[in-house]
Amino acid sequence: MHQRNALRLAAAAVAASLALAACSSDSGTSENGATGDPAAPTKQELNLSVQAPTADLSVGNFTGGDTTIYLGVYDRLVTQGLAGELIPSIAESWEMSDDGLTLTFYIRQGQAFTNDEPLDAAAVAASLEASRVGPGSAGQLATIESVETPDETTVVLNLSRPDAALIYQLAGTPGVISAPSLLGTDEAKLNPVGSGPYVLSAEGTTVGATYELIRNEDHWNADAYAFPTVNVAVIEDPTAQQNAMKTGQLDFMTLQSPDLVSQFPESDFTTGEGNPQALGGLFLTDREGSVVPALADVRVRQAINLAIDRQTIAEKLVPGVGSATAQIANPVGEAYDPALDEVYAYDLEAARTLMDEAGYGDGFSVTMPSTVLSQTFDTTIAQQLSDIGITVEYESVPFQDLYAKLYEGTYGMFWFYNGYSGSDAKDVAQVLSGSFNPQATTTPELEELLATANAAPLDEHGEWFGAVNEYFVDEAWFAPVNASTGIWVSSNEVAYTPPVVADGSLLAWQPAS
Repeated sequence: MHQRNALRLAAAAVAASLALAACSSDSGTSENGATGDPAAPTKQELNLSVQAPTADLSVGNFTGGDTTIYLGVYDRLVTQGLAGELIPSIAESWEMSDDGLTLTFYIRQGQAFTNDEPLDAAAVAASLEASRVGPGSAGQLATIESVETPDETTVVLNLSRPDAALIYQLAGTPGVISAPSLLGTDEAKLNPVGSGPYVLSAEGTTVGATYELIRNEDHWNADAYAFPTVNVAVIEDPTAQQNAMKTGQLDFMTLQSPDLVSQFPESDFTTGEGNPQALGGLFLTDREGSVVPALADVRVRQAINLAIDRQTIAEKLVPGVGSATAQIANPVGEAYDPALDEVYAYDLEAARTLMDEAGYGDGFSVTMPSTVLSQTFDTTIAQQLSDIGITVEYESVPFQDLYAKLYEGTYGMFWFYNGYSGSDAKDVAQVLSGSFNPQATTTPELEELLATANAAPLDEHGEWFGAVNEYFVDEAWFAPVNASTGIWVSSNEVAYTPPVVADGSLLAWQPAS
């Protein structure tokens, strides 16, 4: 058995065991791997919350935020199941040519958007063309050279080069398919029309406050989605989320610390630890030094890595919800190498020596954004960087404004979380695009490594994307800090299956009975 498959199965087994612990009844398995018995739901509404809703729900413009609403409304050609595996959706099947340059999808017949427009190959192509130029997706679909529709049920993507991450990108936000009449309209920003398992209710939605999703009974796999209604409340403050959870207004949330578990008694709640979901750390994006000249020197980036005491941060600031890491690869992926986590063991003297050698012995100043994601770490990061002469000034930025600033390359470095995708290829692609690489930085050596990895057979991806991961560590492209797992709590009225990919899939929740 291939190692990655084995790891995924192991992760799925953990997820399944947690789900079984959360559910006191026997449960079936849907086509998408969801547990529970959707034929006899005992709970009609699922109540969730998000800290930051997506500001623009139109195709090609997803630039960040929670994906629950976006991927609830829109379907994709393929999706990822709760164990991270690729599964059919709008497309019943697909195939890649031997040279890796042609990806062909075969569309499920008889589908329609929720406004009754037909969902055929032409409609799929129209959305993909919109995504290819959209600011939130163009970078992820850059290898698509052209889209052809030889008949009503076939979509052919011609690629400029082999791209191992592409099909995983299409399974996420860059691959959403909209009703053609809504593409490019202002209406789609707040009232999207797709063919997904849910429809956004205009009557039940107050933009920026609460969103109501009504199950799409015509969805090809509607039976797998057990809740007729999903309510999503915007609650930015974690304490307010906890209070809403305790008072029964919410059915699920993630906790910032295992210490909070005691606030949710087993009589009313179920708790558990999820799979590795996201990488937290400093993204040193200005490797050309256009905003922070010092970051152009690899010795400065390496010094930053050596000055961060990852183990202490993991133990003191986010105890019990992950582990310290110095690499971008998912700990359950094949590209992950435990030895790389030791390359930048905390060493202030070594860091100061590198700063001296780079000509920055007296340090420098840098401005970073302070957001709801970074505030737990801001003070500690600033203190640790000050130990090697780097003065951090924080600029408070509302989360809804953050992505635009990151895309514009406003900051040379910043704290952020990047969700693991369940694919080494996509994890690498993600940190090389969008807000994580606004200057599109690359090198000949990196391009050669990427070309080899993307053209490699599937069973060699771990080896070659592992080489890319090692390059990132050696060149200190990032300063990763912790691989976050997250502690979750659910009401005893629902059964939760922790997914491998944190994409907000509404299959993760089923009614308990």
